[in-house]
Order: sequence, then structure tokens, then C-alpha cells
Amino acid sequence: MTTIDVDRLVAVGRTWLTDVAPGANLNVVELDDGAGVCVVHAVRGGGKVYVAPDGTVLFAGSSVTFEAGLGAFLDGARTAPEGARPVAQ
Repeated sequence: MTTIDVDRLVAVGRTWLTDVAPGANLNVVELDDGAGVCVVHAVRGGGKVYVAPDGTVLFAGSSVTFEAGLGAFLDGARTAPEGARPVAQ
């Protein structure tokens, strides 16, 4: 199993969640086989950000199930940096 820097990946994911207040409690799911993490803002309209060890991400809105987002992420889908702008922390 690959070791990942969970704190670094969570920090990357947090920047993609635009409505997260400082200090908000986010759910973090470590993905199997060192594939990265999923940062979940479990509020209406919150969403999920799957973050790979290389820092690339897939943003999935709250209407997308965890499993559907995970499948797309593991298949290589990513949110283009120029297509969405993360919020600076």
C-alpha cells in the first residue's frame, strides 16, 4: 500500500470547496490502494473533492453519489484547473 500525505491532500481539496468556513468540519475518506482522499463537505450544495497523490482533483457536486464520483476519479477523470478556480486560503 502506498503512503500518502493526507494532510496535504486535504488542504488541496479544501481549496476547491467554495463555501467552507474556516474551521469547518469536513469528512475525509482515505481511498484504497493509496489512490488519494475524498474531502466531503456534507451540507446541501457542498460537494466532494477527490484528490490524487499528485494533487490533481475531481470535483463532484452534492448530487453525485460517492460511488459515482469515485468510479470516475479512479477511471482518470479530473477537473481542469482552468475550468474551475479554487478558492485561495
